[in-house]
Amino acid sequence: MASNIDVVVVNGHGLGEYCNVKKIPVVGETAKCWNRHFEEDAGKGTNVSAAIAKLGGKTAFVGKAGVDEGGELGKKWMGDAGVDLTHYIMDPNVVTNLGLCIIAEDGNNMILNFDDDANAITIPELDEHLPQCKDAKYLVTGFEIPIETSLHAAKKGKELGMKVVLNPSPLDEGTDLGDLSYVDMLFINETEAKIMLGLPTDQDCDLMQAARDIRDRYHTPNVIMTLGSDGSLAVTEEGEWETAVYPAKCIDQCGAGDGFLSAFIWCLTQGKSMKDAMTWASRYAAYIVSHTGTICVYPTHEQLEEFFK
Repeated sequence: MASNIDVVVVNGHGLGEYCNVKKIPVVGETAKCWNRHFEEDAGKGTNVSAAIAKLGGKTAFVGKAGVDEGGELGKKWMGDAGVDLTHYIMDPNVVTNLGLCIIAEDGNNMILNFDDDANAITIPELDEHLPQCKDAKYLVTGFEIPIETSLHAAKKGKELGMKVVLNPSPLDEGTDLGDLSYVDMLFINETEAKIMLGLPTDQDCDLMQAARDIRDRYHTPNVIMTLGSDGSLAVTEEGEWETAVYPAKCIDQCGAGDGFLSAFIWCLTQGKSMKDAMTWASRYAAYIVSHTGTICVYPTHEQLEEFFK
């Protein structure tokens, strides 16, 4: 592995299947869908790795896939983006996971992940591979691998001197994450915030106060919350603020959250403040929602600047 890696990503890889619906279905509704197809789209680990690398970030992916079409596509997509794949494990005993993204006419989406914990990277494998990445500045992880594995990666990254970024998604109601003082930055959306506070997900609340409560309850110093079309907010060591969404015609929100996180982390590697990073990441997310797909549309820095001229 190259010694100048800035970001290590520890999360899931899988193939992305898409379909369209008129609107996101409610409980008990049978919905008609159309345009079922595969996109150049993968799990959160793959997406974040590729997005940062396409911006020019020096990124390594630590994860596992099968010796199958899904595993080979992950190798190609991340490799083409410039991701270091030294620690990308292709295991003949594993079947690469699958996700289904349902896209409504208004651009809203619902994602169903068909993840199997048996296919994920294991804690012993992390203990073997992560020390080889010890010179990285940031470790980014999330819950498309088993929660205990992700949190172990976070703790290991902290021990190795990295700044740890946790995106606890997907997150089931009632999940107890315990003390997260080893996490430097917590990236969540509104639903995840309410789950972490034990609130009903359909209950309105003061989201800035919710971010403060999460910081205090979980002892993590920086909480960044994405709010879709309402922008984002932050409660951090640098202060508190809200960041407006950058105006764009929304076609497809799939991959926007992963893109926002990726752009934010890339900005930090370039020396930007968290506030400036969120502003730039908002522009990046606007580019993503105005296109369909994820990896195939994640832009380079030059493409993004040209788009916003």
